[in-house]
Amino acid sequence: MQAFCEQVFHQLELIVTSASELISSIEESDWEMRPTAGRFSIGELAGHIALICEADTRIANGASEAEMKAFYSSRTPISKKHALIELAHSFEELKNNYLPLTESELRKIHTAYWGVSYSRFEWLLETLVHLTHHRGQLHAMLVHHAGKDPKIALFE
Repeated sequence: MQAFCEQVFHQLELIVTSASELISSIEESDWEMRPTAGRFSIGELAGHIALICEADTRIANGASEAEMKAFYSSRTPISKKHALIELAHSFEELKNNYLPLTESELRKIHTAYWGVSYSRFEWLLETLVHLTHHRGQLHAMLVHHAGKDPKIALFE
């Protein structure tokens, strides 16, 4: 099972690297752009992406809704520089949490505060999917709404 985690982490590293490149390409003047009313601005989405790895790890470890609200309110990046720092930190937290786990620990079921239950390995896959989804959203926002193609490879 650990070999599978290493393969997932290879994919996560690709996603984190390209997400960092996308965030780096955001111009400060585009940070507040909100293509759809009631949805993330470009900067808010970059900030959300920056925290996904650590946030999903916290949820997988049983964090309550109140704990997650406190986490987001205290850590959400407000600038491109801060988002890049948080993304790197968040990814390190994910690796530090998962890489030492045994196969038995990876198979253990954990339930999120909203009731969904996954094994620790499934939570890792969910993190990969979550991060990939929002990276695609950010790319689309930059290309279709900001009119800027960052020319960043999204896949190997």
